[in-house]
Amino acid sequence: MKKIFALLTLFFAFTMNVSAQDKGNVNELAKADIALLGKTVKLTAQDQTNLTALFAKKHEVLSTPNLSEERKKVVIKSIDAKLRATLSSENMAKVDANPELLKQLTQH
Repeated sequence: MKKIFALLTLFFAFTMNVSAQDKGNVNELAKADIALLGKTVKLTAQDQTNLTALFAKKHEVLSTPNLSEERKKVVIKSIDAKLRATLSSENMAKVDANPELLKQLTQH
């Protein structure tokens, strides 16, 4: 009985550790997206905060296993709409002028 309890404890500890690493990875990917966007447009601290949360959510959702293509398209459209709502029209025009950047920010 003690061995079963010890195995379950180790299993759950390992599972929690892997989950925490995934969230750290998502935050790192979001920061990379912010850095990429920052090369094209000037971002305020508030923009960076809002977009970091958006990009972290993007990476979290798009990395979900067995995500259907329909759901993926909905997520991409949602990310695009939130990006457009956050950035000024001048900054969004700069992003629109670079289709590869826009694709990176919304789909990868």
